[in-house]
Amino acid sequence: MLKALLLIVVSIAGLGVCIIYLRKNLVRIAEKNKTLNSTGKKVLNYPLTILWYGYLIAFFIGLTVNNLILT
Repeated sequence: MLKALLLIVVSIAGLGVCIIYLRKNLVRIAEKNKTLNSTGKKVLNYPLTILWYGYLIAFFIGLTVNNLILT
């Protein structure tokens, strides 16, 4: 029981940290894009960041759901 509770707490904390850093990086990209002249570089900054944080958020949601259902 303690193991499942600990995994759930860690996964929820990880999800919160991912969301905080996603917002922080999106603000950082927006500031960086103000100094860039190339439209291509401006557009390419977003997809990989969103892909990476989307993967991490899906992982932590899956970890939470998996531990709530299977334990």
